[in-house]
Amino acid sequence: MMPVAWLQVLDPEALADAVKHANFSVCQLSARPAPSMIARVLCPQVRLEFAALGPAMLFTGTMPRDCFTLVFVLDCPSEGYSFNFAARHTAGYMGFFPPGGTLDAFTPEGYANATLTVPEATFHAALERHFPNIPAGILKQGAGMRIGLAEQTQLRWVLSQVLAGIRDPAAPLTSLLARQQVEHQLLELFLAGLRQGCGDLVPPPTRRTAGRLRRLRQGRDFIAEHARQPIQLDDLCSELNLSRRGVEVLFRDLLDLKPTAFIRHQRLHGIRRDLREAAPTPGTVKQLAFKWGFWHMGHFANDYRTLFGEKPSETLAGSLLRYPRVV
Repeated sequence: MMPVAWLQVLDPEALADAVKHANFSVCQLSARPAPSMIARVLCPQVRLEFAALGPAMLFTGTMPRDCFTLVFVLDCPSEGYSFNFAARHTAGYMGFFPPGGTLDAFTPEGYANATLTVPEATFHAALERHFPNIPAGILKQGAGMRIGLAEQTQLRWVLSQVLAGIRDPAAPLTSLLARQQVEHQLLELFLAGLRQGCGDLVPPPTRRTAGRLRRLRQGRDFIAEHARQPIQLDDLCSELNLSRRGVEVLFRDLLDLKPTAFIRHQRLHGIRRDLREAAPTPGTVKQLAFKWGFWHMGHFANDYRTLFGEKPSETLAGSLLRYPRVV
């Protein structure tokens, strides 16, 4: 495996690999595709990954099961949402995840982060040096936090140097010594941010906000369970015991998307995953379209091409628009 890699991706499904060994499902929320960047440095013990996202996205799943994970938000042009921590986030936010921690996050267009994954033994050894008195509850459950400007400034500078090294044609980060030095700096600076951020945790949600988050989760679960059926807005209204306007406002406020569009995007991602795994035989596209509740092939093909930038038949055949996964 190459110690340094970076590439541009257009396929939103490739963003499921933005954190190696995590287990993510993704859903593009923007109406049209946009290129994203993924970059990675494998240090002797830790892994640093960058993601700069073109479209708005929804990520759900779990972090690596044998590592602690720290996610620092580099850029966030409009507010995002870490649903797992019930927290809105902007640039300067850090999410701290224990091994196998849950991720459920809305990221707006233009969002970028840097993610450090640290094996458990390495992390505990680093804690002894830099933050031995971390609260036990945070260590066990994780937390969302703001980190101080001084810590941000130092971390951003080092991350910018690492990213420049990744892109440098001279490949300075292929040197083991260089990556050892980077690892030392990253552990020190990420843990300094964690130490300071534990004093500025995102406050728990109000009762009203907690109720809205529960309803959104209920609505998303309902859609996932019935994605292949002809779900209507009124079905969501009945499930959530809300008016049509109430459901519209809920999805608009928390996902910046109409619920009907969210349902369509979920279905389109479902058929895309099936197309990528199917044999390219005659009639496959039509069969899968029907399976996912698309009855008008012309509308389906147009919606698919608009969202992903390629035809369903191109996905089935292995489109040239599909970029290789970062290794």
